[in-house]
Amino acid sequence: MPQFCSAYSCLNLRTVDVRDRGITFHKFPKDKERRKRWEIALRRDGFTASDSSVLCSEHFKTEDFDKTGQIVRLRADVIPSIFSFPVHLQRVGALLKVH
Repeated sequence: MPQFCSAYSCLNLRTVDVRDRGITFHKFPKDKERRKRWEIALRRDGFTASDSSVLCSEHFKTEDFDKTGQIVRLRADVIPSIFSFPVHLQRVGALLKVH
């Protein structure tokens, strides 16, 4: 089954063509607290990540990646932060605090 990026309005699909453009896909963290912080960052009402949910690299800053090895990995404790939200989802303030 194809994997789509879970970010709001992102159309990236995990394919060879997308990979050739340098876009990588990353699973949601297994750690419950970190996973919740990713879910909050997405601002998708009612969204709960599954074990197969992914986000593409376009939602992370360049410095969020460790590219020292052959595999592109996210650095520990990074939170996705680059999104194109519609006006009704744009909020000011700290969204990534887990209550």
